[in-house]
Amino acid sequence: MNEWITVMQARKWMKKNESFLPIWHAYVGSELDLFDEFETARTIDVISEKTGYPMDLLSSWVKVGVAVKHLKKRPGGRYRTSKKHCASLMGERSSPGVKALLKEMMELHIPTLLQYPDIMRSLERAEFDHDRHGEVVAETSALLEHFAMKKIMKTLRDKDIDTVIDLGCGNGCYLRKLAATYPSVRMIGVDINQKVIESARAASEGYPNIEFVVGDVHDWSPEDRKADVVLLHNLFHYIHPDERSGLLEQMHGYVKPDGLISVITPMNETMYGEAFSSAFNSFFVAHSNLFALPDKAELERVTNKSNYDLFDLDPIVKEGSWYTCWLSPSSPVQEARQTGTDSREQVPVSAGESAWTRSS
Repeated sequence: MNEWITVMQARKWMKKNESFLPIWHAYVGSELDLFDEFETARTIDVISEKTGYPMDLLSSWVKVGVAVKHLKKRPGGRYRTSKKHCASLMGERSSPGVKALLKEMMELHIPTLLQYPDIMRSLERAEFDHDRHGEVVAETSALLEHFAMKKIMKTLRDKDIDTVIDLGCGNGCYLRKLAATYPSVRMIGVDINQKVIESARAASEGYPNIEFVVGDVHDWSPEDRKADVVLLHNLFHYIHPDERSGLLEQMHGYVKPDGLISVITPMNETMYGEAFSSAFNSFFVAHSNLFALPDKAELERVTNKSNYDLFDLDPIVKEGSWYTCWLSPSSPVQEARQTGTDSREQVPVSAGESAWTRSS
């Protein structure tokens, strides 16, 4: 009976592994352009001869593809890619975002999570290689642009904007979106990764109002003017929790008194996307140069300590527990509370109101 229980328990866990197969299959097909090779019905030996990929490995990949419905079996031993399931991984219709997400998951997240036993035993954490993986991470971060941009545009509409700064700008997607609506506004993108900056410059050649600089957000500041809007997107997990309030305090030096900071960050311990955000957080804390995600209490504590009002904290991708919020330099009442000065003659600011909304 004990042996039977052992076998059934193992069988149950084996079934759970099936959910991983579509991700693995899509990643391999994306990396090797196999979905394009099978766009029209072809035999395995024809594709093997054309690509040089070993027949046995290719045959095994094809059989998995049929099982997970990525490929369809056709008469004469031929196979064709299912456009219904894999169109985003094929040719001109392919999605750079989907490919980048698969690449990040399979080459970054899963290998790190598999190292967990060694990391915990040795007490030696992994180190994130910005040069090697910076571009693919920038690509996946840009996926949030679609969900966040509507909120950003709505808030900035009809405002007198002169300068926008994007800290940790990645490939510059946000700035290009904003530049299309605000062609006369100066846009500055800052990122620590030289390769990412070069990629952003190349992609932004048609936008004369955008400039990119290599810089560390901890000590970078604009030389000649303050910003109306600063984008702080997907950056907190690169900054040690003890240094987050310091970064925000430094930004007082170049955010206008009535300016805004746009924050996008995955959050820990929220009511949405608990499994994903917990796994995401596990990936970060396994590295010596990446850090735990903030939870709501920490975000409020950090912004209050650095004298910012936080408002409009909302989820934009519930499955991944990604949130957006706005920060604005604190009102005179809050600053008075921080310094202990008399604020009885100041006009109070209601909950959720900011210097920006009050001046509108």
